[in-house]
Amino acid sequence: MIDPSSAEAVRGLFSTTARHQSWLDVEAALALAEAELNMIPAAAAQEIARHARLEAIDCQAFSDLAARNRAPVLALVETLAAACSAEAGAYVHWGGTTQNIIQTARIVQMKKAHGALLGRLGSVFDKLATMADTSAQMIVAGRSNRRQGLPITFGFKVAAWIDELLRHEQRLTGAEPRVFMSQFGGALGAMHAFGEKGPALNTAVSARLGLYPAAVPVRSALDHIAEYMQLLALLGSTCAKIAGEFYTLMTDEIGEVIEELEGAVGSSTMPQKVNSKIAVKVIAHATRLRGYATSTLDAMQPSHEGDAASNMVMYSAIDEAVPLSYELLCLFDELLASIRLIPEHMRRNLEASDGLIVAEKAMMLLATHVGRSQAHHMVQDSVADARARGGGLADALAAHRDLPEAIDSGRLIAELRPEAYTGQSVPMARAAIGRARAAAERLRSG
Repeated sequence: MIDPSSAEAVRGLFSTTARHQSWLDVEAALALAEAELNMIPAAAAQEIARHARLEAIDCQAFSDLAARNRAPVLALVETLAAACSAEAGAYVHWGGTTQNIIQTARIVQMKKAHGALLGRLGSVFDKLATMADTSAQMIVAGRSNRRQGLPITFGFKVAAWIDELLRHEQRLTGAEPRVFMSQFGGALGAMHAFGEKGPALNTAVSARLGLYPAAVPVRSALDHIAEYMQLLALLGSTCAKIAGEFYTLMTDEIGEVIEELEGAVGSSTMPQKVNSKIAVKVIAHATRLRGYATSTLDAMQPSHEGDAASNMVMYSAIDEAVPLSYELLCLFDELLASIRLIPEHMRRNLEASDGLIVAEKAMMLLATHVGRSQAHHMVQDSVADARARGGGLADALAAHRDLPEAIDSGRLIAELRPEAYTGQSVPMARAAIGRARAAAERLRSG
């Protein structure tokens, strides 16, 4: 199990040492599965498995041989065979091929990192649930096209983030049978060396490694890895979108949130500045992550039944993008913990429009008397009047020459308060809190 609190531990999964040990783990699984199917002697398989540890082989000999033959898997196979008895050594890598080992080992590493990623996502849901609970009734200006639109609550904004991240959880867990596949089909994937026992061997190796067997384990099928890179990029993009929202709301002119980091220095030359330290990193990491997603779309198009150039791109993307995505999610989790909401600034910005932010409600109140189109024109006139003369929308509308007698101007002014027009913001936020907490518990126990 990977410590979900450690980005360094996840990156360590993709170190050279971890990679070589993972190759040995796959070699051991192959030997034991072949013995299970009576393809090699059981005693040989047990000895191979006992020696399939970096501590049990001559690592210097392996390194020297790999430097000479430029075929590291073959070098490891020969070094492992040399560590075993002559009889057992003869059965190392029986019927396997380099990509079987390298790709399957990488998938195993990805799956371990995937578990840590989901665990960290659970922590994110916990923090978002708390933020939504705190801000469920915290009124703020809702904006579209970077302009104020309607009053909402900040909790509604958080609810939207929760639902988007829940969809990412569904994508990531739903993709597991497709992504974490073992492709043990021998040289080209048609199981030539394994014969009629090939399909059973693919299933047995997969079961030992906790993977899903590919029905047609052809080496040229890399779409499952490319899919996972797209999923990581999607998750990263959502985190960056939310981080970008905080980054914008931190500006002095808006000032609705702040990143509170004790002891952090904003600028070396401007002592008054409190710059973002975490949101900017989330945004930058997500940009890099999308680059890997793009490169894997090219790499998933190898020639014929296998292509080393495609494999090299794909393996490099795995080694960098998977730990990068986990580091991004750790930063995002830290960002959520550091954010302080400033409701008094939210109120200040909301009131800066002098009531124009509830123009839609004014239109809907009038529409029951004069129809929607006429109501739209009347409110538009009143907005223009309020901007020209100063004062609020409610006063301008109450003085409108076409205001129906049935509408009491005092009641109109009372109803055009932002608090009275937040739609379903509060109940939506409350419902999202429950979904986020359920997801946090689900991911913790998973």
